[in-house]
Amino acid sequence: MSARSPAMLLSAVALALALAAPAAAPAQDEPEADAGAAEDGAPAGGPASARSAPSAPPMAVPADFGGSLQVVRAPAGAVGAATSAAGGPEIFPDARRVWMTVRDTDPVPIEAARRGGRWLCSGGGCAAQTGDPGQSPVGDQILRSIKLQTPTLPLPLTVWGRLSEDGQRLLDFDPVLLGRRSYRHVCAYRPVAEPARSPSGAPAAPPPERVDACRDGRPEPPPADAGELTLGMQWPKQSEMADFHYLAIVDSCGNARVQPFQRTFTVPVLEVASGACGRPDGKVLRVFPGGGWLRVTAFNLHAPAAGNVVNATYRVTIPPLENLVESNPARLLFPDPLADDLKVDCGPTPIAPPRAQPGSAPPPGSAPPPGSARPPGPRPPGTAPPAPQTAAQAPSPAPPRAALPRRAPAVDPTRPGPQPLAHGAVVISPAPLRLGNCRIRLTGQTKHRLVAPLALHVSLTRTDQMRGGAPIELLQDGTWIVTPSSAEFPLPPLADDFDGDARLRLAVYSDPLSPQGKVVLLSDAGRVASSLRSNEPGDPERARRLVGSVAIHSVPLCGEDNFETLEAAGSCFRAYLTVPAMLATLQVTRAPWVEKPLVTRSVLSAVGVALAIDRYDPVERRAFPVAAQVGGFVQTLGEGRVGLLGYVGVAPTVPILGSGGNTTSFGFLAGLGLEYITNEAGPDEGLKPAAFLSAVVQVGQAAPQVSTSGRASFGTYAGE
Repeated sequence: MSARSPAMLLSAVALALALAAPAAAPAQDEPEADAGAAEDGAPAGGPASARSAPSAPPMAVPADFGGSLQVVRAPAGAVGAATSAAGGPEIFPDARRVWMTVRDTDPVPIEAARRGGRWLCSGGGCAAQTGDPGQSPVGDQILRSIKLQTPTLPLPLTVWGRLSEDGQRLLDFDPVLLGRRSYRHVCAYRPVAEPARSPSGAPAAPPPERVDACRDGRPEPPPADAGELTLGMQWPKQSEMADFHYLAIVDSCGNARVQPFQRTFTVPVLEVASGACGRPDGKVLRVFPGGGWLRVTAFNLHAPAAGNVVNATYRVTIPPLENLVESNPARLLFPDPLADDLKVDCGPTPIAPPRAQPGSAPPPGSAPPPGSARPPGPRPPGTAPPAPQTAAQAPSPAPPRAALPRRAPAVDPTRPGPQPLAHGAVVISPAPLRLGNCRIRLTGQTKHRLVAPLALHVSLTRTDQMRGGAPIELLQDGTWIVTPSSAEFPLPPLADDFDGDARLRLAVYSDPLSPQGKVVLLSDAGRVASSLRSNEPGDPERARRLVGSVAIHSVPLCGEDNFETLEAAGSCFRAYLTVPAMLATLQVTRAPWVEKPLVTRSVLSAVGVALAIDRYDPVERRAFPVAAQVGGFVQTLGEGRVGLLGYVGVAPTVPILGSGGNTTSFGFLAGLGLEYITNEAGPDEGLKPAAFLSAVVQVGQAAPQVSTSGRASFGTYAGE
């Protein structure tokens, strides 16, 4: 038994070692995990405090900053904001020249750090690593689109960003003709001042002054044509895993915008059409028609973004906003005309006062404008400058001469002027339309910015008659090309399919796909962008949009006016000839106080002619139901007697055939007059008073007219 005891003891020890061996393996893997973590963050073998320092969360794929313009790295293990007299790198380049505005975040810590306050790199241990100094594809890919927004656009309009067939982004529209939005209310921080130097020559490090939050003022209400350009950007995907907190976008003119970091973000910019930066103010970034560049910097203040990276800067190329190279450049955007800008006029053209020719002398008696005094010419050499004149020595001014009388415009201000195409109605006499004395004008101050032709389409249709189930088009060619010097469309003389009493519709359409136009209205740009960039031309007629219209009532007007508004065109008196035929007449031909009355009853016994006067509404095509008549008729009284009756009476004007000028009516005619009765069988009865009431049929046509001013024109329409 004593021999087996040592053997059993050895077996127990071996079994215990075998059971303990698997448990020791995991304990040996822990240093390998620490070494791997040290390679991602601090170097292996560094202090334990560096490994336990708070940093970015662990990432499956580390951030890559290839293609960047500059990367600032903090020293290994830097977690705080230790102060030092040596200073550190700037938050973003050129802080001593750049004006800065901060949006959507607290600006105080950013501006305090920019002035030299406490932040991660203020101890001087951070180092800037320069990358690609020029243009890089990674930086250019940050810019994804350029959009335009105006108060009249429901959604932003993309002016750059669509891909061509070869994969290049194209400029769809040139926004140079639009107005500029005001950014004067934006508050910005001045550039960082140079630090003062000590007597020894070393720069001193005074503590940063107190920073106050910059408050914006009240923004100005933007006009309807004020466009705001917005850059749509996207941070590089290869470095999106970095945990940055802020973004700084800097232009080439010394303006910066700081906002919270987002992978996709937008930046408003202002297009400087003059090509110069102007005075920087930091209120908005500047871009140019010829292109340029921006610097986009993502940075942190108190913690590294990825490992020891504090900030990263990329150079972003801004494409030209004008196209002067291609044969088919991008079309210019132009604001929509206002409701009162398009007007129709059928009056005479006003005569403008004559302009002075360049280099001609001013008219006598005209004083020069303030500040236009001509500087003295060069003095001959050796002569002294003239002594200044005192008030007593100054020559007395010459008496002013009477100004030459100017020719007054040949326009009566009491007559109606041009009417807007605001989907209303006007009344025009037929004469101006037949003679071609009507025109459409584009007015307003906006058209002076129109440096390229704008294509519009004009349509004039007759709506009271149809041809093939559609209104009759009266214009053969309605193309209207508008330029600042030619903003008028004369309506041609109308002859075919037109008479003196018609209903017309005058409409103006935009024509964005016309090959003759180089300008697109804002309201058309969004829906025709794909057609403008397509190799297959779109249908111009389907792309047109109604801009303005007016309903025209072509009717004879009262008096001498040939153009009225619908509200001002009232009823007028008219005179016309009519032929009454008496169907039945009850007549009293003797005065009851002189002798026994004679009552005459006759059927189909009289016919005459009369001048009728009534009041007629040419727009409604309706007359007053009763007209006054002055006329006479021949009457058969029976028993060989014939009467010649002249009368003044009243009769109905309700037409029974047709409308408008047709006055054929049926009704009663009542009147008073004098009748001369002849007798074949005996002596004439002579002149006697008469009163009658007849059932009549009257046949007439109201072509002659008499105006309220007393001037008459028979057989034609009144008006000039």
